[in-house]
Amino acid sequence: MKNLQTLITSIKEIITQYGSFGSGEVEIGGETSSPLINEMGGLVALAEYFKESGIDVNVYEPASMSSDSMHSYTITYEELDEETLVKILELAQAYEKTQS
Repeated sequence: MKNLQTLITSIKEIITQYGSFGSGEVEIGGETSSPLINEMGGLVALAEYFKESGIDVNVYEPASMSSDSMHSYTITYEELDEETLVKILELAQAYEKTQS
């Protein structure tokens, strides 16, 4: 549990200093990516915008020709597992480098 709080604190510190950001604003390994939050049948929920107060998640149907999300909602960092938080911290650190 302590490690989760450390990850969350690190993410929020970067956002506090450099501002909210979207997953499309940063590249890791030469490409942009949004952390997967959930898969529901043929739908996927992706974390796409990171604020100090929480994460905006968009739900997509990968088989659809449309790139528009079907639904969106907000979750808190505390609702996520360690693996997802690590991915978000990597995005935050990449964003921090673009701002420094």
